[in-house]
Amino acid sequence: MRYQFFLYDKNIFYSQGIKMVITSLLAEQADVLYSLTDDYDQLLAQLQRQVNDEGCMWILCDLDSLPQERLHTLQLMKEFYQHENKSLIMLLSKHNMPLFFALYSLLPTAHWLLKNENIESIMPFFQRLLDKTRQGCCFSASLVSYTQKKIYDRSRDPTISGSEWWLMEELFKGKSLSQISDEVNVDIRRLSYIKRHLMKRLNIRSNIALFSAFRGIMP
Repeated sequence: MRYQFFLYDKNIFYSQGIKMVITSLLAEQADVLYSLTDDYDQLLAQLQRQVNDEGCMWILCDLDSLPQERLHTLQLMKEFYQHENKSLIMLLSKHNMPLFFALYSLLPTAHWLLKNENIESIMPFFQRLLDKTRQGCCFSASLVSYTQKKIYDRSRDPTISGSEWWLMEELFKGKSLSQISDEVNVDIRRLSYIKRHLMKRLNIRSNIALFSAFRGIMP
């Protein structure tokens, strides 16, 4: 089996750390290839690349390192992604957590790792990925705890839907609600309701504060 690991992250130190973890798990494997980059075009090329049955490829992608208009960027990734003999591992930061459910809905076949997990949680995550009998997606321990808290405790921590995320990205382009309404043929009252509902949940009263809060979630 030939293992290939493609790490897309602007933080070269984190990529090197993940490389060391994976290397320690594959200590007895001679045929292992690593690529570390922050080039988005290379990421898309690797997503489209076909991997034969004798190979296994992991693509580790840091959400914050993607270009702006990330919702569109992720939709492109989903469109280009060739699944055969390949695993996509999305790397999230803690400030991305309010978008986790929207992200999972967009990429339901991906695996999910929170970057600030401790080593005791990171090692089992990658061990599960290496398990050839594994079924379904892998989630790091903190993401499992976060999901359980949301479902069972009805946590009041803000969760941002895909519709809210899309609207915020359109507003960040400098568009007004009326412009967006005309472009996508959605009632402006519906768009206004989405925006008001988001501001209420975030306990925000001004557009400036709303933009600032969203930039904190998706820098």
